[in-house]
Amino acid sequence: MGYASATVPSASQWGSPIASKRALLIHGLNSSSHTFHRVASMLAVKGYLVVAPNLLGHALRMSGVDFRAQTLADDLLPYLQAAEYDIVIGHSMGGAVVLSLLKYLPKTRPTSVVLVDSSVELTADQMAVRRAKVSNDVRVKPNPTIEDYMASNPLWTREDAIWRSLGTQIARATNYDDHMDGNVPWSFSHLFADRPPAAALTVLIADPRCNGALKLETVAKFKDVRAVIVPNTSHWVQFEFPEVIVEEALRNVEG
Repeated sequence: MGYASATVPSASQWGSPIASKRALLIHGLNSSSHTFHRVASMLAVKGYLVVAPNLLGHALRMSGVDFRAQTLADDLLPYLQAAEYDIVIGHSMGGAVVLSLLKYLPKTRPTSVVLVDSSVELTADQMAVRRAKVSNDVRVKPNPTIEDYMASNPLWTREDAIWRSLGTQIARATNYDDHMDGNVPWSFSHLFADRPPAAALTVLIADPRCNGALKLETVAKFKDVRAVIVPNTSHWVQFEFPEVIVEEALRNVEG
């Protein structure tokens, strides 16, 4: 593909190394590769080699030269050099990273791209509200335990809570503010236009009653973007209804 050589980031992997089908899963802010453990396991059973990299500034990785989504995306280019992917999935800020990677996807190979409750547009006021909420959450409960996560998220398994807790502990303490500051204005919807002709783009949205990150009206206006509200799920669709993510991902490549 002609990209500059680079060190391949740390990652988790599921499935057979000789599988003919591949999926690339990109986690969100203050998370880690294993946030997708259930989705990845399901895809591996379906015959996929699944790779989930850890973003810069996460899973004990150093931060990049800046905190822009494009910088996070460019760090993952070695994966696109090494292979072509049938499925690409991004959760939360990982969705912004996926959008930043669209221009690098094959022009003719069918690719199923799924964004999982990813904010693609935030006003300054919305960003301020989110900062305040995160700051308050940290003040009230600076170090949530596994039991805390399970108590506040009844649909999670203990393993989900373990990986969520670990993801926050091995991320940089200033990640949230750094990445919010590094992506002003928070605007990624224009990147929908970078979708290659052969790629199908699906956006999954948390139940509006559950305070998710994305609103339907934000993406409903975009042509050729399939928007799906997932009932009864929060922002953490991959923990609560991983089968929905898998079903939507497979819809575009396996019918």
